[in-house]
Amino acid sequence: MPNSDKLLRKFNSSETQKAYSKIAWFYDFWGWLTESKANHKVIELSEIKDREYVLEAAVGTGRLFQQIVLSNPGGFAVGFDLTPAMLQKARRRCDQSDERRYSLEIADTYHLPYSAESFDLLINNFMLDLLPESDYSHILNEFNRVLKPGSHLLISTMAFGHRWYHRFWTWVAVTFPCLLTNCRPVQIGQYLKQSGFVNIQSVFISQNTFPSLVWSSYKKMGDEL
Repeated sequence: MPNSDKLLRKFNSSETQKAYSKIAWFYDFWGWLTESKANHKVIELSEIKDREYVLEAAVGTGRLFQQIVLSNPGGFAVGFDLTPAMLQKARRRCDQSDERRYSLEIADTYHLPYSAESFDLLINNFMLDLLPESDYSHILNEFNRVLKPGSHLLISTMAFGHRWYHRFWTWVAVTFPCLLTNCRPVQIGQYLKQSGFVNIQSVFISQNTFPSLVWSSYKKMGDEL
């Protein structure tokens, strides 16, 4: 395990926008190589029921968001991202679909512009692993706020892994963090619990040596201890 100081991160919204604007043109290829298996697992675990209200936080180029929209023709999907260049690609992708029951917008995960208990499902992929760990509780509390009681939260993150080729990616995160736009392996289980989520489980996924964890949890019901 590397020195944890080497995996500390800071967050600056303008710097993050610049970084993702630069990689928007090839991000789909990177996602296809390293994230598509995690995306498939998220869709599988989500068990989206038609007519649900679904939120995807940090949609990127919309690869997963398009699947959410197609899986929920009678419901409504909301997606947001911090980076206009990524969101533009997501809009183009979703505009190719016959389904129009969605919205895509610029928003900040730190201050979600949605009412309390608005969504049946919330999905967030490969975002927490680029943010400061000290901010996780605040962000997960925001996720909790906008979910209905008993609703499902699914989060994907970069993981540590156990094999040497998994540790290679930790080395990259430590030595050349800019190559991963500051993403690094993280563990979020304790923060999910602290933010009021229950039935917390994780699935480890390795795709072309890149290690990920898909976290599944639920917001407590009103009378659940």
